[in-house]
Amino acid sequence: MKLTNNARVLLDRYLLGVRRALTGKKRDDIAAEIESSLMDRLEEHSTGDQEITEAQVKNVLTEMGSPRKLAASFGPQRSLIGPRLMPAYLLVLRIVVPVVVGALILSIIIRTLIGEADSTAFPALEYLATLWNGAFSAAAFVTLTFAIIERVNEEKEIEELAEFDKFDVDALPDLGEADKGESITETVLEIVFGVIGLAFFTYILNNNGLFPIRISPMKEVALIPIFTDSFLRFMPFMMAITGLEVSRNATFLAQGRQTSLTNWWNILTHGANMVLSVFLLRAFPLLTAEGFKSLPLPADWDLARIETGVNTGLKVIIILSLIGTGVEIIRRLVRIAKNSAP
Repeated sequence: MKLTNNARVLLDRYLLGVRRALTGKKRDDIAAEIESSLMDRLEEHSTGDQEITEAQVKNVLTEMGSPRKLAASFGPQRSLIGPRLMPAYLLVLRIVVPVVVGALILSIIIRTLIGEADSTAFPALEYLATLWNGAFSAAAFVTLTFAIIERVNEEKEIEELAEFDKFDVDALPDLGEADKGESITETVLEIVFGVIGLAFFTYILNNNGLFPIRISPMKEVALIPIFTDSFLRFMPFMMAITGLEVSRNATFLAQGRQTSLTNWWNILTHGANMVLSVFLLRAFPLLTAEGFKSLPLPADWDLARIETGVNTGLKVIIILSLIGTGVEIIRRLVRIAKNSAP
């Protein structure tokens, strides 16, 4: 039995979707079994020595259903989470647990370097226990949620799952093609601003937090502190995250397309930014007007009020950035989920 080139490509795309939805040590064996079953079905539709066409393959794949649903039917039977919820459950579990563990690891690193770590006799064991508890709690929460959904809707059709399992042959993943959802111009601008940010952070650190201010053209430049010690101790982490973002954007430009590496790299740096933002919110005030008291400013300037207003504005900006970053992470995770398991 022979397949046309287009028919072979379509079948391979379907099998790629199946492999992405399978888990466990017997993943390759199950994939081979599914491929053999599909070939048997195609052979039933063949007539004589004629090649199997793309339309015939499309009809057979439509009968079989989505790769995710087919893979779930070949998986081991579980009692707590049923087959219809298992693909969605595994997908959510793979997203939630790594995100929680990654956030905890970054939090531990930042707390240790800024001197807020727990003073225990065995800190390494304490950190491992924290990571284990976080991962276990996240997995338990997801499992319990899906178990409740399974029991409550045991005899009901779940509309969200019907949409989740909806199968469109044209939506199968392309072989070797990655998601290109980013603009080259936007990426270049991010690199430029990232490099400028690194230069600024380096300058501030080298000058112990002092910033050049010129009150008038006739006056010399004065170096005054505008950042608090609370802000300065987080600056190395800002530089590290900015460096990772610049490297990631440079990798994207070099490859000319998105890959799993650059996608997850982006999600991790966004997650690191969120954790850092939380620590910054706890460290306010970040800016100070103390250095301006030595400058010849107008008498009616209320420096304390200005300092409070600037810090409040900065706090609002960080909160909005935190929300926007969270939305961006969710958007990218949804995109990865759609591409990895149609």
